[in-house]
Amino acid sequence: MKKPLTGIKVLELADYVSAPVCCRLLADLGAEVIKIERNTGNVWRVTGKNYIPTRFTDEENPVYDIYNTGKKHITLDLKTEEGMKICKELLATSDVFVTNNRLAALKRLGLSYEDIKDEFPRLIYAIGLGYGEKGPFAEDPAYDQTAFWARNGFLLDMAPLSENYMPVCPPASMGDTVTGLTLMGEICAALFNRTKTGKGDYVRSSLYHNGIFAMGTMQIIAQKPFGRVYPRTRAEHSLPNGYYKCKDDQYIFIASGYAPQLVPGVFKMIGLGHLINDERFNSIEARNENRDEFYQILCDCFITKNRDEWIEIGKQFDIPVSPMNHFSDISEDEQAWANGYVQHVAYSNGNTDIIASSPIEMDSVGPLETLPSGSIGHDNDEILSRLGYSKQDIKLLKEKKVI
Repeated sequence: MKKPLTGIKVLELADYVSAPVCCRLLADLGAEVIKIERNTGNVWRVTGKNYIPTRFTDEENPVYDIYNTGKKHITLDLKTEEGMKICKELLATSDVFVTNNRLAALKRLGLSYEDIKDEFPRLIYAIGLGYGEKGPFAEDPAYDQTAFWARNGFLLDMAPLSENYMPVCPPASMGDTVTGLTLMGEICAALFNRTKTGKGDYVRSSLYHNGIFAMGTMQIIAQKPFGRVYPRTRAEHSLPNGYYKCKDDQYIFIASGYAPQLVPGVFKMIGLGHLINDERFNSIEARNENRDEFYQILCDCFITKNRDEWIEIGKQFDIPVSPMNHFSDISEDEQAWANGYVQHVAYSNGNTDIIASSPIEMDSVGPLETLPSGSIGHDNDEILSRLGYSKQDIKLLKEKKVI
């Protein structure tokens, strides 16, 4: 089966997560992705092993594989003349160049957009940034925990205000994933546009911009003229929307928001249908005015039954209610397995790990399988041979540590 991007060639020069996520998804869509690594390997390989050092190795590294499956791997020392020559030869045969290296580093290598746009006029140049190309933080180091999470307001304002108030500590890679998804969409649009114009494009996606956009609603309503102040106490949120502890010490989350038709359903769900017309709770304004009393009623109700009981009751009244899972629950979640959202990946050492599958779901692509990624320089010989290098040439490049 030919996939949508079959025949498209992508060259990746990237570390960590945002740009690699983008390229993994392009590979899922059928593109051939060649990933350039330094001779010692990508930093994310080491990061992956360090998460579970008692289990993960060069041979079994699912943390690396989830963002790098389906790619060909070549090592190049780009600080050497020969290494840069090979890089340029790869660019000449590529449709897309994807990087998340810092702007200054790309300029030093001669691989900034301005450096190569005239040499490769049909190339889609895609870059994942931290804080953007302009402004006082443009050249600063950035990770998703800083540029996506910390700076967009989430960590301070989503922590419930209390005597023991502490900012939220975010997980790694989520902001990177969002940024990579945006970059992937831009690349696909640029490739389509090139079929009409014959010209390449310059596309970029920054962690900070994606963080602002992801929290766009919150940043609108929290602006000073509107008077909505964060952080807030648990009870200050739009009840009955929120999380509740159940009898078995598990939690559920109810998403009712401001939808007027859902609030009566919640009252019926908890067996208090008589409160639907109660003047204390029959409007948003009334519920806000009697927030503390309303919150206590809800908490007192939900603590009387186990989590799974409330899930089933919620279904009866068509209420959006979900168990609040731990990360460890996902590998055993029937819903995830039923849809193929997780899958087993078998390694050559005999171990099998459970990994999130590609979020790409298209009939024209079919089921996608996550496979172990290639080792450092796994495809050196194949890639260089295609460029016209002989076995002797490749041997000399290895001896000179160009590859």
